[in-house]
Amino acid sequence: MYGKLIFMGDDIMNLQIRTSSIPNRVPCLWEYGISYDTPNRILEDYGITNKQVVIVIPKDFNRFERLIARLTGAPRLLRRPLDRLNSALWDLIDGNRTLSEIIQIMEDCYEEEIIPARQRCSASISKLMELHLVELK
Repeated sequence: MYGKLIFMGDDIMNLQIRTSSIPNRVPCLWEYGISYDTPNRILEDYGITNKQVVIVIPKDFNRFERLIARLTGAPRLLRRPLDRLNSALWDLIDGNRTLSEIIQIMEDCYEEEIIPARQRCSASISKLMELHLVELK
């Protein structure tokens, strides 16, 4: 089964990210999964696919773990699906938009579902930075 990366709403220690910062995805393996809904015009205008983003992380086994993994048939890739809001955030993190612009877009698209948008977006981006999936320009 898939594990989940759930950032929005969790109490995590997040970095102080300036709204003028430009988050950028670090090259990594990822893919689109299921579609959450019928895409609406507002999401499409901002480049949000409304599809689940799945981060694919290759497992780094030591010699013993590699042996056990072979014996048990363990997968070599760890697949981490993002929830709907984090998938939208991932779509918006393109290296061109500032955090302030991303927050405004998230508020426009998700209204009260994302409130407080600044804290939730900052917390999610902090977690993605912690996982070495996003960096700031």
